[in-house]
Amino acid sequence: MKKTAPALLISLLLAGPLRAASPGTLFQTRTLPNGLTVVVQEDRSIPVAAVNVWYNVGSKDEKKGKTGFAHLFEHYMFEGSEHAPGGQYFSRIFGMGGITNANTTSDRTDYYAVVPSEGVEEVLRLESDRMGWLRGAMNQGSLDKQRGIVKNEKRLREGQPYGGAWEALGETVWPKDHPYRWPVIGSMADLDGASLDDVKAFHAEYYAPNNAVLTVAGDVSAAEVFAQAEKWFGAIPAGKAPSRNNIPAVTAPAQASRTVVDDKARLPLLFVAYPIPGKGQPGWAEMAVVASVLGGGRTSRLVQALQYDRNLVLSVDASVTGMHENDLFIVSAMPAPGVKADVVRAAIDAELAKVVRDGVTPRELGRVRAGLKTARLDALQEAEGVAASLAEGQGRFGDPGFNETVDARVQAMDPEAARAAAAKYLRPGNAAGVSVVPAPRPGGPR
Repeated sequence: MKKTAPALLISLLLAGPLRAASPGTLFQTRTLPNGLTVVVQEDRSIPVAAVNVWYNVGSKDEKKGKTGFAHLFEHYMFEGSEHAPGGQYFSRIFGMGGITNANTTSDRTDYYAVVPSEGVEEVLRLESDRMGWLRGAMNQGSLDKQRGIVKNEKRLREGQPYGGAWEALGETVWPKDHPYRWPVIGSMADLDGASLDDVKAFHAEYYAPNNAVLTVAGDVSAAEVFAQAEKWFGAIPAGKAPSRNNIPAVTAPAQASRTVVDDKARLPLLFVAYPIPGKGQPGWAEMAVVASVLGGGRTSRLVQALQYDRNLVLSVDASVTGMHENDLFIVSAMPAPGVKADVVRAAIDAELAKVVRDGVTPRELGRVRAGLKTARLDALQEAEGVAASLAEGQGRFGDPGFNETVDARVQAMDPEAARAAAAKYLRPGNAAGVSVVPAPRPGGPR
């Protein structure tokens, strides 16, 4: 389900677990001898638990000519391993009334399940088997099957209106040697060219315990989870330190602008993107706040000025994406019928110039803070979100409670800090624009 701008900001800023008065008292952390870090947060309020296995591998770790491997494994890990063959992962999880899924981004891949608390050890058994004993079950037939599934998914995405917009934006913003430039799903040619040896080598390098974090949140005993993690994961040997691509500095977008003709679109769509620091880096939280003030809901500046006051757009929002190495501040807008894209772009630029000049008001900042706090408390009611936040905090930043630190930064932020960040990054020379326009129809407009 597509998140609204406020929901996206919530998911980026405040999914982290609340700590008690002294740091670390709500979650406990252990590291096994093979390097697997295990984080447990006990919550006895409901008899379910969430398990999340976070691997520090995403599309940014792939090599040119061999893209799409991280996303391929998002599917392949459910195919079956040596001691859980033939789709047993799904049958065991669903059989106990649980849910399971996975997600891949440029920065990471995580696999998660939510089950009745008595099913946690079975989930750990299954997760350990596909970490340590997947390659022995891999064969050409299963590779071809999963490759076909991913290729069909790619066709479906590209067959949707605006399906190529994100890829076009990446090619416009990132330099040619930046690993964020290629799409997470990879290219058809690279998927076709992937050999069984290629994918086995990729799994061996990145799906090792020393490149992973295991988190469990919910109705569990931390001592029992640590013992179960040792039982099922302890025998898996650590791997070599995985290779990482160099991340070049982004001083300006690779191209200033680009127009994409989309024969499936019926209305134009405009994107304006500014490279900003990655999540957790200085300036990121300030730009997340600026995004919320400008385009985070009905009371935001862009919505009020462009949609309600001037009727220039059918919709408009602003957000940060949450990528780790570098991130993007993105404004997207759908011009109203009869309104040219350059008119909308000029109106967006004018609102961004105002926030650079005048900053955000204390009232606007207070609205963002209040929204974060309320939504954060709501988010903490679900074990799945808590486990994911613990995993990101530990896996990326070495602190399971890192997202709480970001939240605290927002709560203590001075309006001038937000304005200074806007002035630094929302510069005309730092902007890339992508316009998606419908293909001309036979006989002209109707």
